[in-house]
Amino acid sequence: MTTPTAVADQPQSVRSFLVGDDVDRFTVAARAVSELGVGRIAVRAAREVADSTRAALGAEVMRTVDGLLDLDLGALVVAGWKKHAALTAAAEQTRAVPGTSAVVTLAEHTVSSTHKPHVDLLVREKRVARVHVELSVQITVRGLAATIRGGRLVSLTGGQGEISARLAVEDRELAHRTARADLPLVVRLGDGIPLGDP
Repeated sequence: MTTPTAVADQPQSVRSFLVGDDVDRFTVAARAVSELGVGRIAVRAAREVADSTRAALGAEVMRTVDGLLDLDLGALVVAGWKKHAALTAAAEQTRAVPGTSAVVTLAEHTVSSTHKPHVDLLVREKRVARVHVELSVQITVRGLAATIRGGRLVSLTGGQGEISARLAVEDRELAHRTARADLPLVVRLGDGIPLGDP
């Protein structure tokens, strides 16, 4: 799969958007575990749970949060655009007539992505606790031109928009940010990303 070329001065991952790239890899996840008190969840669920088990649960929640922070914002947008009706229609047209291109202007398009992993605590093969983690991202883009060639999205010429992201553990918000995003550059997608049914 081809990944988008980096856009200068724009956050590329959920981590860089929510907390910045200079923050230690596990800092946000560690804060999540500490603020939530995952150990208390384990104690409420099963008093006989050992300290090492609580520590392991906390570490697993940290890994889950950290994995969500590593999601690529560009990939989330492209995944949403793969289903956009105007883009899939242009993909079909350019596939039908080899050598042609189509430029589709997206006046305004919103891509929403929600991720809800969880970590289960099992004692003697029975689940005694479940810790829910949720990341929601919404990206609204205006004035973006997408170039489609041979049924593939090959470049994006950017306009502007808004990004909003929220990270929570057990419905407790750990980070939230909404910001405007300017995309003044052309983003080339290499061989392109297939749209619609090949």
